[in-house]
Amino acid sequence: MKNIEKILVPLAFTDYSQGVFDCASQMAVKNDAILIVLSIINSRDIESVETIVSMGYDVDAEHYIETIRKDRKQRLNEMADASSIDKDKVKILFKVGKPVDEILTVIRKEAPDLVVMGTRGRSSLKTSIMGSVAEKVFKRSPVNVLSYRDEDVRKSLEKKLHF
Repeated sequence: MKNIEKILVPLAFTDYSQGVFDCASQMAVKNDAILIVLSIINSRDIESVETIVSMGYDVDAEHYIETIRKDRKQRLNEMADASSIDKDKVKILFKVGKPVDEILTVIRKEAPDLVVMGTRGRSSLKTSIMGSVAEKVFKRSPVNVLSYRDEDVRKSLEKKLHF
C-alpha cells in the first residue's frame, strides 16, 4: 500500500460522528495527510422539505440547506478545535444528493488513499452493525476503507464471537 497522503471522512453529523472524525484526524496527523471531510445533505430530506412547501408551509429548501451547512460547519470547527490536526490540512466539502453516490463521486474526483467511515449512520440502531450507506461504500469503493467502531459496536461484536 502506498503512503497515505489524503484521507476522506464522510460524516453524517450524528453523535457517532465525533469518534469517526477523531479516528480519521488522528490518522491524518500521524501520516501528515490531508483530511477531506465530506458532509452530504440527503436529497431525500430536500424532497421532504419541498413536499412540506407544497402543502403551503412557509419553509424553503434553499434556507434549509444553508441552515444545515452552517450548523455542520460549526460542529466540524468544534471537532477540529478539539483535535490536534492543523486546520490547513482540512478540506471541507458539502454536497446535496444520495449519500452513496456522492461519496463514490468524491472518491473518484479527490482520489483519497483511504476512506474512514463509521458503521452507524443516521439511524444509529444498536442492533445494526453496519449502516446501509457504509455497507454500499465498502462494497463499491476502489480505495481502502477503514471501518471505525465505537465501544458499543466492539462489545456487540465480541459477544457474537463469544470473547
